[in-house]
Amino acid sequence: MKQVLLVLTSFCIHFLLVKLGTSFTLPFGYVSIIWPASGVILGMYLLFGRSVLVGVILSSIFTMTQDTDFDSLPSYSIFIFSTISILQPVFSKFLITHFCALPININKPKKTLNFLLLTGPVASLASNLVFVACLWFIVDIDVTTLTYIGVVKWIGDTISVVFFTPIFLFLYKNKFVKKARHTLPSILTSVCCFLLVSFIFLLVTNDDYEDKKVSFVRTTQPFIEQFNITQAKIKHHLKSLDGLFQASTDVTRNDFYKFTNKISNTDTKIRGLAWLPYIHGDDRAKFESLLQKEMLTDIHIKKLTDKGLVVAPEQSLYIPIYFVEPLDINRAAIGLDISTHPIVSETVIKAINTKSYALSPLTSLAQQPTKRTSMIVYYPIYTTDLQAAEDFMGLVEVVFEINVLLSDIYNQYGVDEFTYKFNYEKDSIYSQNSQNDQNRHSLFTHSVDIDMFDKKAQLSFSSTPDFERSLINWGYLSIMVAGCIIGVICVMFVFFIVTFKSSLTRKVNEGTAELLNKNNELQAANEAKNLFLANISHEYRTPLNAIMGFTEIAKRETSDNVAKDYLSKIDNASNILLNIVNDVLDLSKMQAGEFTLESIAFKPSEVTKSVIEMLNKNANEKSITLTCEFCSSFDLWVNGDELRFKQIIINLINNAIKFTSSGGVKVWGECIDDSDDTRCLIVKVIDTGIGIKLEDQERLFTSFAQAESSTTRKYGGTGLGLSIVKQLCALMDGDIQLISEVGQGSEFIIRLKLGKSTPVDKQNVPAKNELDNQKIDFSNMNVLVVEDNKVNQMIVQKQLSSLGAKSDLAGDGQEALDYLADNMPDIILMDIQMPNMDGFTASHKIKHDSRLEHIPIVILSASVGKEDRDKASALGIFDFINKPFKQADLLRVLTKHAV
Repeated sequence: MKQVLLVLTSFCIHFLLVKLGTSFTLPFGYVSIIWPASGVILGMYLLFGRSVLVGVILSSIFTMTQDTDFDSLPSYSIFIFSTISILQPVFSKFLITHFCALPININKPKKTLNFLLLTGPVASLASNLVFVACLWFIVDIDVTTLTYIGVVKWIGDTISVVFFTPIFLFLYKNKFVKKARHTLPSILTSVCCFLLVSFIFLLVTNDDYEDKKVSFVRTTQPFIEQFNITQAKIKHHLKSLDGLFQASTDVTRNDFYKFTNKISNTDTKIRGLAWLPYIHGDDRAKFESLLQKEMLTDIHIKKLTDKGLVVAPEQSLYIPIYFVEPLDINRAAIGLDISTHPIVSETVIKAINTKSYALSPLTSLAQQPTKRTSMIVYYPIYTTDLQAAEDFMGLVEVVFEINVLLSDIYNQYGVDEFTYKFNYEKDSIYSQNSQNDQNRHSLFTHSVDIDMFDKKAQLSFSSTPDFERSLINWGYLSIMVAGCIIGVICVMFVFFIVTFKSSLTRKVNEGTAELLNKNNELQAANEAKNLFLANISHEYRTPLNAIMGFTEIAKRETSDNVAKDYLSKIDNASNILLNIVNDVLDLSKMQAGEFTLESIAFKPSEVTKSVIEMLNKNANEKSITLTCEFCSSFDLWVNGDELRFKQIIINLINNAIKFTSSGGVKVWGECIDDSDDTRCLIVKVIDTGIGIKLEDQERLFTSFAQAESSTTRKYGGTGLGLSIVKQLCALMDGDIQLISEVGQGSEFIIRLKLGKSTPVDKQNVPAKNELDNQKIDFSNMNVLVVEDNKVNQMIVQKQLSSLGAKSDLAGDGQEALDYLADNMPDIILMDIQMPNMDGFTASHKIKHDSRLEHIPIVILSASVGKEDRDKASALGIFDFINKPFKQADLLRVLTKHAV
């Protein structure tokens, strides 16, 4: 039962693969270069034995009986070729068992190549020599084409074996190939290489076949054109004779001879030109006497019968042949009455009725009774142009032999490239091919319909073996061979790489596990570092808020100049420390991938001017100038993170002031429309400072780096500023460039791509200098401060008190709600992180209370990120004060919400 199942399985597989292969059969037939059946069957035979061969023979017989290439071959040829189909697997197995050390270790390239050569090229060559020899004896085929067919079959079988046989031997345990692990990549590579090589071959050969097909059609065009020209010449001859008989009613035989001798002296091969007068029955004797006077041999009007030509019986009318040229070869036709002709009489009647050309079927002539290749064109002649029935004089005719006419055209234009067939009626067919040629299957055929006088005709063309041999292209076969070699190299390379990889897997896994452990430790340490930096920078703000807050209060309340000087130094030191804390926090967020930008409309020129005003004091203290020069386009509005843009400008100008001891710092700005929705913002900060060495410029933008260690000692700084600037520029789809020369100063150029924006009417908040000059009475304003830190409570109350505002305190969100149950403040300053109830929870309850929702809430926190701003915006809160804060920050929000 198992053997029967193997036979059926191999039959089905072979049948399907043969059907697949025959879809790509060569134009010459019999073989295909894409023939996966050979490799698959060899693999199955090596695995499962002889039962596979039985299925292959049965499948071969079945498929060949359905193949049109074998229809014209003797029936025994099918059994011969079916037997040949199993020679290759049998011979391959013989070679493997006698010339290979089994099982083959495919990890060794030499043994693998030896196996592939024996089963592929060697075994395929032997079986294909037998195939070609049998084909030579059975089929009439030229040596060149036979050689090409043999080489194609050899290459096709070799490629199939090389790519597909190893796949089967990889899939199942067997005695021929040593089992290997991780063979799937090699199998997939093998299949992909085979498909790729086959696709390339099909692509180039199909293009070549289509080009040859077009070339064949073009080859027939001159023949068709000349055929139409010949038809036009025949019409011209008939029209010329019409003119002769209309010009004179007394045309003699000599006149006809001279005239026809002139018009027929062309390259058109015609049998004869004739005049056929219309004779009434009463005028028969007169006509026959004319024939007698001209001393013609036969002086009677004749009729064509089955027994040959006989004297025509008495009848009412006759249309006999009278004048005919050339006379010598057409003399037997004189006197023949065509009105009773068994073949052409209908054509004659049609010519008279339609008063135009009429073409007869293929017929034999009276002067050539055994040759049926002649065609006759009739044209009626009338005495006047009115062509009335009573004016009918007779007919003129042109006789030509289609075989002679077409052969003459063919000798001019189509020798050795095509054969032709002409037909225009059911039985009016002429073919150039012999009977053997007609049985031959041509690769190219082409047909064209033409109008031939009054008939619809067709010219059909078939390619000749000489033309078809031009399809043979040895270059394409070399492509397949090269592709096969490259494919084998790729498959072996992949296999050896995979094998090598498996041998390293254990070591790699051990190393990977160790690296993973180290990586986890490093990630944990990095996360701990980022968390520590974020937390410590956040925690720094609370004491800084106290230091900066009390310093500001003390500076305002003391009149001692020495104390004020000390307090100013404390204030400056606090600002420096705050900048460091901010930089560390920003850096930790960037490294953790948690840094995001906001997008709001702002005017670059206003932001830059505000920074210049803020830092102008620092420049004045060093006796250097701080100026700006903006293009008019710098006033255009953009969408982006205004705060971070401001941070970039602050860092660059601060750096320029820090490293410039004489001269000045200049800020230049421009805004260019980059596309329909973006603008390119260009800012240059130019100083006359110490300059930077070329070798130090690249690392200047690295975190914690400065030009040299002495710079840190002399000028101070952490080295974070420019690193943060560079990362901010990258986040804004831009970059930063440095141009510097030692002793000549530096020029920092930033380019940012920001979205376009239309001018926005920002809330009417007075600028800082306006606030300083304004005297607003806040005595009627009551402020609720929700803050859990006692020191911060004291600072806020003190700052509010100095502004004239009243304030009440709440230690957390719940205390704030309890306070609001009985009181109605004008504004609430809300911290975020508090015990019992945080600021957002309390704010949510306030904003959803119809009695309290109108009270403005200002977030007062040590850290307000984008997430916090989004939460606040969702609650309708848009004002924020970051700790540490100045009294000016309080003044700004109080002024905004003052009634």
